[in-house]
Amino acid sequence: MKPLSLFLACAACLIGMAAEAPSDSTFADLAVAEKRLAAQQVIFDHSRSFAKASPEAKAWFDRVRAAAKTSDNPEVQAALGQVLLLDPAYKARLPLNPKQPQEYDAPEGTTPETKLAHLERLLDQRRSSKEYPLTNDELIALTKHEDFATAQRANRLLRRISSSVAAPILWERMSKLTQRSQVQEVEDEILRLTPTQAVRYLPTDLPGASLAAKAAWARIISVRAGRVGSKSRPAIKAAMLPLLKGPANELTEAAWASVPRLFAEADRAALTEASQGLSERIAPKAKAALDALPAK
Repeated sequence: MKPLSLFLACAACLIGMAAEAPSDSTFADLAVAEKRLAAQQVIFDHSRSFAKASPEAKAWFDRVRAAAKTSDNPEVQAALGQVLLLDPAYKARLPLNPKQPQEYDAPEGTTPETKLAHLERLLDQRRSSKEYPLTNDELIALTKHEDFATAQRANRLLRRISSSVAAPILWERMSKLTQRSQVQEVEDEILRLTPTQAVRYLPTDLPGASLAAKAAWARIISVRAGRVGSKSRPAIKAAMLPLLKGPANELTEAAWASVPRLFAEADRAALTEASQGLSERIAPKAKAALDALPAK
């Protein structure tokens, strides 16, 4: 016999076997605990052969449905109930009210905190700016709120809406803060700005600012120094150079971290002089910075 003929013969045998429905004795075995699982599997496998609704499928599942109704055994009813889920004509229905639940608009906030929360939710959902509960002017006013958490949230949302408007406000706010934890939060927001926006409003110096604010300024420069223009670079380098001679603190560490990005080989003499007499904590960082100076 040719291979093709043998294949067709085997396929015909399988189709014939699949089309043979389980006998009444198989249904009767469902009531016997020892035989229930095997009988349920046979009935289940046969039910899976009906992929589409047809007269044959209707006749078979009507038979299963009748067997489920006539049986008083809850185990049999549960087993046949699972089989009936395979009926191609079965339409799943919600166990609850099929009507769609009513949607209610969230109440409008009346406090700055609730309005900011509503605005953040709309931004996350990418809703139209026409739905925003706060205008840009109102949001800018909230960036100066006496409560730091409220003001910081307003700054964050303003950055998401308009980074060009938020950038100078963030720099001004950071220069006035004294607590390290608050400075770091504003620093994170500045680093989330695009590099161009962050550097466009970068101050060349922070006179009178706290140590934490100056350290954040130096850290931002070390990250964004590649974007600093040729006009402001000399002024920033002049302001950074005295900070390299400071004591062992976060400001001096941040200043030396900015050296490879801000200075070049031509500045080695001034940098070498600044590295003299540093503490044991800062000296290795200064040496590493000097070794990493670019040629130009």
